[in-house]
Amino acid sequence: MNTTRLALTVALACVLSAPAADAAKRKSAAKKKRPAATKKVPAPVPEDTFTPPDEVAPASDAPVAPKAATQAPLAPVTPAATKRADVQAPAVRAAPSDAVAIFGVARQSAAADSAAKLEDTLTRKLGSAGDIQFVDLATAFPPQEPQGNPRGDALFDEGRSAYDNLDPDTAAVKFKAAAEAYVQRPGDLRPEKLGETYLFQGASQLLNGDVAGAKASFTQALVAEPSLRPDAGMFGQDVQRVFSEAQSELSALPQGTLVVNSQPQGARVLVRGRDVGATPLSGAKLAPGHYPVQVVLPGYAPFATYAEVKPSAPTELKTKLASAPGLSALRDAAAKAGTEAAFDADGVPPEVGAIGERLNARYVVLAASFQDKKGRLHGEVQAWDLRTKNRLRGVEVDFTRRDGKGSADAAADQLHTFLAGSALPQNRKEEKESVSSGDSVLRKPWFWAAAAGVAAVTAGVVYVATTDRGSGFNPVNGLPGGISF
Repeated sequence: MNTTRLALTVALACVLSAPAADAAKRKSAAKKKRPAATKKVPAPVPEDTFTPPDEVAPASDAPVAPKAATQAPLAPVTPAATKRADVQAPAVRAAPSDAVAIFGVARQSAAADSAAKLEDTLTRKLGSAGDIQFVDLATAFPPQEPQGNPRGDALFDEGRSAYDNLDPDTAAVKFKAAAEAYVQRPGDLRPEKLGETYLFQGASQLLNGDVAGAKASFTQALVAEPSLRPDAGMFGQDVQRVFSEAQSELSALPQGTLVVNSQPQGARVLVRGRDVGATPLSGAKLAPGHYPVQVVLPGYAPFATYAEVKPSAPTELKTKLASAPGLSALRDAAAKAGTEAAFDADGVPPEVGAIGERLNARYVVLAASFQDKKGRLHGEVQAWDLRTKNRLRGVEVDFTRRDGKGSADAAADQLHTFLAGSALPQNRKEEKESVSSGDSVLRKPWFWAAAAGVAAVTAGVVYVATTDRGSGFNPVNGLPGGISF
């Protein structure tokens, strides 16, 4: 009898506890899954959305990944002998390519700016030809994933709990602190999250009777995320009305212009996480307000800040991007291969081979800049074809010349001939001058053909095409290995 009674008691307890457990589960799920406070309206392009010059605005409102810069300076790799862990080649490599890697090298610190400008000029001129493939730095140095903002998220959750518990004073304080935490880290910002934070801040202020403060917060929400709208199922008519007023007032203001320049050029500019063009960015039209701006270039540490755009006025940002550790290692390798002794030596410097291997590049170009004893700046360009072991030498740059023989543009033309087998487009006058200005030896291509098999003389530069047959190729103005004047 006692056993039967005990069994009935246990069964009854199980039956009674089941509904309570189910109710607890439903309550917990409801607490974790709050209804969405905002919704994106698939409306036409918002009034404050910019359209970058010469580029098509993204079709989607979602953030897009930065585009790879196709004409950017190269990335970092150390010579194989160094075997540094941070620059080791990936285990799986892409198929060999005909890509070109270009590095500016300063032999003295005073020549750093001229080396950077020479690298930029060569890259732009070669890129404008449309037949040169540059190394893919985005693949060699993928960007870091955003780290998120745990502190801002925690403050937002605290503010949301206070708002749901009808404590607008505490909620307003928490949402303001959350917004400040998000703004302090523009590189990790999610624009929609910041917009939602400002929206709740404004709703909390409105519950406290602060209409002006609420409208200012709603304006900030629209600047952070123009497509954001308060959900009618969560917010009352007062929030909807004041939000619409803020939207109308913001749309009525004249737009400002954002201008962004970077060194090196070719970096992508992200506003609110959206790619709006490459530097130099001449102007993106924006409604007045504070905007998170990022300038990103593969191989470089990203630059992130907030820019205040004012009505009917330009806002200019300038930044010098710092090389990331990997690219710094490559530039160190390029500096070793760009010394005067290395340029005069025979064969392929080990650093050049390491750069080519790391970047999957067939051609490595070094543009050296240096000062003479009188403080005058000079430049010299050399290039290696790592597949055939051909080498371009003797390309000198006079930084006082803007065009004609010895200019950086002329060096780009000679380099293009080596890389693509043809000169860059130029007018007939320049062509005649470049042919007539060669020295007496350069006017005798038959001599080079007799000495090395095949010679090319174009725009005042001579290089020799040889096969990969052992001893180092040493074309000092086109001469093979052991021959010199």
